[in-house]
Parts: sequence; C-alpha cells; structure tokens
Amino acid sequence: MKLKEKVAIVTGGTGALGRVIVSEFLKEGAKVICTYIVDEELRDVLPLLSQFRDQIVFTKTNVIKQKQVERTVQKTLRRFGRIDILVNTVGGFAYAPVVETDEKTWDHMMNINLKSTFLCSKAVLPHMIKQNYGKIINISSRPALKGAAGVGAYGASKAGVLNLTEAIAEEVREYDINVNAILPSVIDTPANRKAMPEADFSKWVKPEEIARVVVFLASDESKPISGAGIPVFGKA
Repeated sequence: MKLKEKVAIVTGGTGALGRVIVSEFLKEGAKVICTYIVDEELRDVLPLLSQFRDQIVFTKTNVIKQKQVERTVQKTLRRFGRIDILVNTVGGFAYAPVVETDEKTWDHMMNINLKSTFLCSKAVLPHMIKQNYGKIINISSRPALKGAAGVGAYGASKAGVLNLTEAIAEEVREYDINVNAILPSVIDTPANRKAMPEADFSKWVKPEEIARVVVFLASDESKPISGAGIPVFGKA
C-alpha cells in the first residue's frame, strides 16, 4: 500500500473527481477526511463509508470560509493526530467571453478555484512544517498554460492555482513538503457529458486516470518532485 497510515484531507471528496481520489486513497491504506458541501452527493459515497468505516470521516465544509476550513483541520488533528496530505479538488467552471462575464461570475471562479486552494493550503502548512513532512496536490487545468476564448475567468483562476502551487513549493522546500498541481484537459464526468453532448468522450481524461497521478504525488515515490504542473490531457 502506497499510502498506508497516511492522513489525508480531500476537499470536494464527494464530487465526480474527488470521490474517485478518495476511493483510491482508501484502497492504498490512507485515512481520509472528506469535505463536502452538497448533501445529496453523500449518497454516492455511502459504500465507501460501509467498507472503510475506520478510515474515513465526512465533514461539511465551505472551503471558501476560513473559519470552516480551520475547524476541519482541527477536527482532522483531533481524530488522527497529524495531516500528511492535502488534495484540493474543489472547483468550478464557467464559459463566457470576457465581455459577457459579469462580476459575480468572475468572483465565483476566483473563490471556488483559487481562494479555496489558498485557504486550505494555508491552514495545513503550519502542521506540515512542524512535522517536516507533507504533500499538497492541487487541481489546475490546461487553460492555466494558455488562454483560450470563452474561458477567461476560469483560466485566470486556474493559472492562479498553478502560480500559487509554484510559490508555496519554493517557500516550504526546506521542510520536505512537496507541492504540485495537476493540469487536466476535459474530465469525463456526467456534468461535462451533459454540457457537451456532441463531444467525443473517448478523448477525455478519466477521473480514475487523474486519481492514479494524485496517488503517485501523494506517495513517497514523488519525493524529488515539487513545484510541478503536470499535464494530464488524455487525447483531448
């Protein structure tokens, strides 16, 4: 088991990508604090609770609220005594030309994609620094590398995630803390299939493929890698 006895916080762990990552972490022996915000999504992860009851804790957390994030970190420490891994999967998407993007949409993209990553990383870092060990894995996106029409707000927020990843990696390098980002193309989720019904789904990257990369980055095998933005594009 690559993550045996490691303690991980996975934000958005009941979402389409998050729950696959949580499942892989549990199979690899990790203990997982899984944050969620949508009650209905809990139904999709109940089998994990019955199979891995001693390894998983669900906690409702709005990860753009600093006090709620800090409460979740303290809950993790009380339950498991340490935090080894943070995976920031919370995120959202908006499509519109800049001229049609309103302030509310812009702020939402910055909050759900970038602020959430900042607050969660900031909250766990003191504990990782103290124990001289940690892994932070962020989910950025291909538009972080090159702007594209229609995804100005989304791409800017994900570029911020990548830049934040690089900055934190430099700041904590001496503490044996690895901070990396994954840059998927279009992820094959039910929501994306519904939004783009005419697309060739076979070219999209599967959540399971991303999860395997996350497991690697969360494991000790990734020790030499920090500050990286790793493309996971599939054939898209």
